[in-house]
Amino acid sequence: MVRLKDVAERAGVSLGAASVVLSGGRTKSIRVSAEKRERILAAAREMNYIPNFSAQMLCGFSSHTLGVLIDSEDAFVRFRQLAAIEREADRRGYRLLIAETHENPDKQLRNCRTLFQYGVDAVICHANSIESELLSQEKIIFYGAEPLPGLPTVYNDLRMGYAEAAAQFRRERRRKTALLIGEQEQKYDALRARRKAFREVCPEGVICTIPDQGNDPGTLRRLLCEFVERRMIPECVDSVIAQNDLWAMTLTDELLRRGKRIPGEISLVGQDNSEFCGCRSPALSTIDPNLEAFGRAVVELALERILHPETPIRSIAVPTKLIFRETTQNKEI
Repeated sequence: MVRLKDVAERAGVSLGAASVVLSGGRTKSIRVSAEKRERILAAAREMNYIPNFSAQMLCGFSSHTLGVLIDSEDAFVRFRQLAAIEREADRRGYRLLIAETHENPDKQLRNCRTLFQYGVDAVICHANSIESELLSQEKIIFYGAEPLPGLPTVYNDLRMGYAEAAAQFRRERRRKTALLIGEQEQKYDALRARRKAFREVCPEGVICTIPDQGNDPGTLRRLLCEFVERRMIPECVDSVIAQNDLWAMTLTDELLRRGKRIPGEISLVGQDNSEFCGCRSPALSTIDPNLEAFGRAVVELALERILHPETPIRSIAVPTKLIFRETTQNKEI
């Protein structure tokens, strides 16, 4: 078993310095430079050092653990966000303890209490739905698609990516742009944020909703076929921002099956920059959620609330951007 002493020797530092960095010890007599801190963390990773969780708590030290509350049935991009948060937490010498919930505020509250009972330094909570008691907790930060007034929040600035898409459609001289989105806006912050961003950058566009398909691919394809037949073709919609990349991909297939030229006649933009976007033909243009910057912002805000709780509460907006591929015309047109 690797000891703290072993890590200190590998890093070439004192035991006290290693303790300050890895065990959460705080003392005015030992100051650790950024370079030395990185050396200690690198040695700990190389040696697979695991701090004694219980001992740290009993000594009143930081557990160097962050709790995360996730929606277990949310969109796949949320789990890619979680992976980005985990990578950044690991880089900062923290680990994650994860609990799940789905549309159950009572369970969310119970799981949050459990995470704190296990000694996490702070809890990171997704903001789809929030139990009211969590709003008054000091060491909880939220992440999602829109800021929560008066609460520490990390969110994607969708307006930036949407503005780039709208500008591209104007360059292509598109006449009618639609946002294709789910209808459960009251349940999901992502739907509210998408609708708001679209209205701000494309006020003349139309918003088209489809019912919840329960994650069934066959139902999704049927609903998108109906959208093409009943709205898109009759109303001469020639550019679309879809709720996510899966919807955009399925819509592309349905339009190509009807002989529509993409992007000659119709331009399509998805959202989330999924891995499959560049692996199909035509490759899918999409709005990138800037996952690595998102993960950095979440951990930064969590550590700010842990280490400097006296600082004013703030939110961090993470910019999005349009990734140009084959379902939109060349950006220089």
